[in-house]
Amino acid sequence: MKKLKLLFNTYLPKAGYAIVPLLFLFTGCAGSLATNPLLTSATEEYKKAEQDSMVVQFAPVALKEAEETLAKSQELWAAEADKSSVEHYAYLAKQRTLIAIETAKFNSATSEISNSEVERQQVLLDVRRSEADRAEARAQSSLEEAKNERALAVEARQSADQSRQVAMEARERAQQLAQRVNELEARPTDRGLVLTLGDVLFEFGKSTMRTGGLNSMDELASFLQEYPDRNIMIEGFTDNIGSEAYNLELSKNRANSVKTELMNRGIASNRISTIGYAFQFPVGNNSTEAGRQQNRRVEIVISDQDGKIPPRRQ
Repeated sequence: MKKLKLLFNTYLPKAGYAIVPLLFLFTGCAGSLATNPLLTSATEEYKKAEQDSMVVQFAPVALKEAEETLAKSQELWAAEADKSSVEHYAYLAKQRTLIAIETAKFNSATSEISNSEVERQQVLLDVRRSEADRAEARAQSSLEEAKNERALAVEARQSADQSRQVAMEARERAQQLAQRVNELEARPTDRGLVLTLGDVLFEFGKSTMRTGGLNSMDELASFLQEYPDRNIMIEGFTDNIGSEAYNLELSKNRANSVKTELMNRGIASNRISTIGYAFQFPVGNNSTEAGRQQNRRVEIVISDQDGKIPPRRQ
């Protein structure tokens, strides 16, 4: 086993991400190499996503980031690094794989909506063009009628041009929104788009954001500036270690820390709501470290174009 890990430790940095399929092969053959459950789970999730044509087509950037993070976890595992470091990157890889899947679903749906809107505008355009042609034909019957019909024809053509412009703008807006959502790595839910900030962006037991989280704040602030009709709800969560009062205060403070960073970037406070849930609404099993790490998070819910966010149900 040590010789096999030494082999990976020697050649993995040189081979880069091309070694990932080879690692899958050794995992299947040797069996005992993949003894970390979280890394095994992350690997399986990524392989499923990699074989999904929808994910490959509609979320290539997110999928690539998941691949790179998984490769880092596998490299650490092969080098017999600290378990927490291995599982940290394995957890990130799994989450980024899930984000890639959800992003692909959203982008696919957005594409269908955009295409439907464009088709509707095209049908309307064809109808108005037909009306303009008939108006021009009737204008030939008499001189007096011709003046009125020509006016109608001009109006119909102007209306058709406006419809064409609306269709083009609708398609551009849909494409821009899909691109920005993909950059944010937000996932669509029944409450709107949700961006999750993991526990790794905060010091343990503290609400001060690490430097790594500030890039996310820059991207989110830029998005909110581009879409001033969108509001956000910032929700803080913890694991179940410690008292409920302590965790409630920590979850509120982390949510308010995110709000402060966004306000420092020019986002009005009346567009930002915050709430702390402590260890309510867990997404992982609090009886395991991996599950508790998933539960220590901040979720940012982005409203619809009317600025509304449905209340949390579960």
